[in-house]
Amino acid sequence: MTPLEALDGLVAAFASSDEDAYFAWMHPDATFVLPGSPRFGSREEYRAAWRSWVADDGFRVVSCSSTDQHVQLVGNTAVVTHAVLTTVATHEGETTTHERETVVLVPDGDRWLVAHEHLSPSGAAQ
Repeated sequence: MTPLEALDGLVAAFASSDEDAYFAWMHPDATFVLPGSPRFGSREEYRAAWRSWVADDGFRVVSCSSTDQHVQLVGNTAVVTHAVLTTVATHEGETTTHERETVVLVPDGDRWLVAHEHLSPSGAAQ
């Protein structure tokens, strides 16, 4: 599996709102910096927040697409950047966001896992 195949798997799992599949792409010690959220220091911290968003707000991902993907290999680490167009739904309705994301991937056997994810708003149309 290549880092881009891992990114595609991560995005597909997120787009399907499949919690188990989505979090399976993440290293247990992964960290996350997401707009409007505190820094999450582990996969389980982020997962707990995800579950509260679902339970409290009716959160679900409607769609997510990735474009402008770039990979930089640094030793055994892959730094992947891409543009993300995401639509989510809550009890208040749907919201579409244009964002840029950096995902740091580390090898785990024959696949890659997220070690760090940083998502930020983008002013550019996708």
